[in-house]
Amino acid sequence: MKKSFQIFKRDLGRLFRNRAAVLILVGISVLPSLYAWFNIAANMDPYGNTKGIQVAIANEDKGADSEQMSLDAGQNIVDNLKKNDQLGWKFVDAKEAKKGVRSGKYYAAIVIPENFSTDMMSLFSENISKPSITYYSNAKENAIAPKVTDKGASAIQRQVNEVFVET
Repeated sequence: MKKSFQIFKRDLGRLFRNRAAVLILVGISVLPSLYAWFNIAANMDPYGNTKGIQVAIANEDKGADSEQMSLDAGQNIVDNLKKNDQLGWKFVDAKEAKKGVRSGKYYAAIVIPENFSTDMMSLFSENISKPSITYYSNAKENAIAPKVTDKGASAIQRQVNEVFVET
């Protein structure tokens, strides 16, 4: 065992006398650590700065009136999104939203159709139809952006459900 330590001590002495070997040793030791530190720091809070992710919202909803009430669910959703600053919401028409997603200007687009409130009010009639929102996504720009915009779309779906239950 004593001989092993003597060999180890001799090898370390020779290593530190050679500058090129010390430089390579430091590089092999430090570079992976730096890579890991920067990578971990970048992924600590990936949803922390999502205001730059542009999501187009197109509200074509005309609203609906019935004997019991008047409802404009599309405008309620837009009003709630204007208060929400988690994503970069851009309020445009449906044509601009679709064009923006295709061109890469927006990462996603959510289109509220013109019969949305009418479909929500159909609950009170004999012919029930499910209200739906159209969601367009552009996955070509960024690998993480579709995951973030999917969260935004699910938040809008949650708002729709809340408006529906409230109604």
